Amino acid sequence: SRATHRTTSSGTATNSAPTLSNDERTLYVVVNNLPASGARASGRLLALDAATLAARASVALIDPLQGSAAWVNDNASSSPTVGPDGDVFIGVLEANVPSHNFRGWLLHFDATLSQIKTPGGFGWDNTASIVPREMVPQYTGTSGYLLALKYNSYGGIGTGDGQHRVAIVDPNAVQVDRFSAAQVMREVITVLGPTPSSEYPGGVEEWCINTAAVDPLTSSVLMNSEDGYLYRWHLPSNTLSERIRMNNGYAQSYTPTAIGADGRVYAVNNARLFSIGAL
Repeated sequence: SRATHRTTSSGTATNSAPTLSNDERTLYVVVNNLPASGARASGRLLALDAATLAARASVALIDPLQGSAAWVNDNASSSPTVGPDGDVFIGVLEANVPSHNFRGWLLHFDATLSQIKTPGGFGWDNTASIVPREMVPQYTGTSGYLLALKYNSYGGIGTGDGQHRVAIVDPNAVQVDRFSAAQVMREVITVLGPTPSSEYPGGVEEWCINTAAVDPLTSSVLMNSEDGYLYRWHLPSNTLSERIRMNNGYAQSYTPTAIGADGRVYAVNNARLFSIGAL
């Protein structure tokens, strides 16, 4: 845990969970600093020996557009994701918010943290979910897997338009970012939130998830929205094929959605954990 009287030295980012490599020999951990008054916390991604916690590698978390330290905010629960090929993904906020509409970036490294790869166009309080390519039959690229990301666009912030989406992206293909000149992971499919925003005219309610639940059995992604519903996103048809109401919709923290070993779906809305049977 973080020391109570921490100074400018690094400590574990408060809400970021550590993640094991596929062979369980390496532990990836995000650390940040306690910045000077008026400054924002920056951070690093560490690769530790899982048995001894000795440091194997360390890389600074850098805004890919600005080339300066990204904001590693303790309010975010962004945690490292390890892909089937060992690549590591971690979400951060942009260096000079809100220059990227508070979307941040999904940074992308190889397993040794020595190679920086193409970032994703969204990273704020987001943990990527692994999607087997077979779940998206319309995909014609060469990557062995894809990523599911929250892809919100915060209305009234920079050039954000309030058109909140979730996206399936290809971690190894590129396109120009929607909101900058940066090269980012290519969008394979996206789906727009279905409910008009109660706060931003012309926008939709945002997807209030940290990480989405991937269901290969039904080729679906399950995620909850600020409108109070849990949705099934059927990837082959790119439709929100089912939904179930949890409440009337409230301002939400970004929370994970998960599928249990018994097939039940677990989602958090308005600080309540819901256990939901087959949709």
